[in-house]
Amino acid sequence: MSKKHQQRSGSASPVNPISSLASDPPSVQAAAEVRRLLGKNLPSRSLFEQYRPLPQWFLRPDEIGNIHGIKHEARVMVWQELLARLLIRDGKALDQEALRWAAATHDTQRMTDGSDFPHGERAAAWVEQTLRHRIPERSLATVVYLNTWHVPPDISAPYITPELAVFKDADGLDRVRIYDLDPKFLRWGYSKTLLQHLAQALLEGSEEKYYQEGYDLFDCVIAAAIELGIVIAE
Repeated sequence: MSKKHQQRSGSASPVNPISSLASDPPSVQAAAEVRRLLGKNLPSRSLFEQYRPLPQWFLRPDEIGNIHGIKHEARVMVWQELLARLLIRDGKALDQEALRWAAATHDTQRMTDGSDFPHGERAAAWVEQTLRHRIPERSLATVVYLNTWHVPPDISAPYITPELAVFKDADGLDRVRIYDLDPKFLRWGYSKTLLQHLAQALLEGSEEKYYQEGYDLFDCVIAAAIELGIVIAE
């Protein structure tokens, strides 16, 4: 696979709406701490490739580049993977397969980028109908639960399972893209003290690779994570 992977067609490069800023010291330190904690258990590029969201999965295929499109799904995928691995390292049991599929599908059935409260329920129904033969049977119900309940506030969910708490934090970490990440609403210590310091760096890195270097909507995120040193290039 070439350096730029699946490069977008067209000769003109769009203007990057988010200025690319150099990583500040907290993000560098946080990345180093993630590497120290996970060691050889850092996730790989090839792992994420298995869960790549496809344009045809989206209810609005023309909007896959927007704030709830493929780049968002990919960043949530990176965050849930790192958070889950950190928690599993500490002895927590988690359904990682369910978390990965929820990351890949949770916003695919949005009708609008604004208020669309039922989009989680639609994503859950879509997964049951479309991906039930691809997602392991033991994880399907958890994917449905995560998609359904990632939208309402915690108090509305029947139960905040460990997977749901991980997934809500992963989704929440990418609120940096709408300038609305408030660490006090994160649920896990690793999210509050470690991953939040990487959220802006991953956003800026993925936007730069998409707008300036020609990576596609998914690969720009994974390439940025590799550059940060929180994903390995295998």
